[in-house]
Amino acid sequence: MWLKTGLYAAALWFTLGVQAQTSVWQVSKAEQTLYIAGTVHLLPPQQFPLPAEFATAYRQADTLVFETDVRELETPQGMQLLMQQAMYKDGRKLNGVLSAATYKQLQQYANTQGVDLAPLNGFKPDFVLLTLMQVALQKAGMAGEGVDMYFLKQALADNKPLLFLETVEQQLGMLLNISANNEDAFVQQNLAQLSELETELNKIIAAWRSGDTGAMAELAMAFTDTPEGKQFYEALLVQRNKNWLPQIQQMLATPEVELVLVGALHLAGESNVLQLLREQGYNITQL
Repeated sequence: MWLKTGLYAAALWFTLGVQAQTSVWQVSKAEQTLYIAGTVHLLPPQQFPLPAEFATAYRQADTLVFETDVRELETPQGMQLLMQQAMYKDGRKLNGVLSAATYKQLQQYANTQGVDLAPLNGFKPDFVLLTLMQVALQKAGMAGEGVDMYFLKQALADNKPLLFLETVEQQLGMLLNISANNEDAFVQQNLAQLSELETELNKIIAAWRSGDTGAMAELAMAFTDTPEGKQFYEALLVQRNKNWLPQIQQMLATPEVELVLVGALHLAGESNVLQLLREQGYNITQL
């Protein structure tokens, strides 16, 4: 369940049938406007070039807005932050936090991916599962540059100003602590999802590329059928959407045009960003 939100939305990332639309929206009120585009954080190379509407929104934008500045993770300070959030600080070990049965299941899956869990025993299950997902996607040839990184590079080349909705510390603190107090349920649910990872990511990519909001909403809400799933959904998507709303509203109060790029699943399901903006009286038009 968490994989479908955190990693695709983590990773990464509505009902309009077969119409040729995309995951790009124009948001406006009075004279002010901005664009919001749903992204997939890991996109296979064959998915490029992107739909033309992404380029249209980029050309209109004065400023690019991303979830966080991923460049910081390439610095020593960023790596230190990652390790601080990814590892237990109180001496706990993964094989002690998880039940024996759950740890065995995790170990069996890691073995199928050629990953030795022993060096990861001091890490939280959130980080371990992210690592296993990355390995699985690389093996499947699906771990290419995402939409976010594509536009970050383009904006840097064009000297467009950049804004960020979260600090790296905030995002890591959220992504790497979702399992707290529910570690067994978290691992068991995600191991079940990992077996279908390639199929599910292909579904998300297809819905994202065609702007199929109905399919995206179904995918976003699919993991809320348990109390733990609802908790993960609330932390990974809903709360962050609500945190971002005032920032986006401030952008809409300026004459500059922004292009806001967020994981596609933030634009689907209950309390998604577009819904929150509609509730505040903004006009939303899908390109």
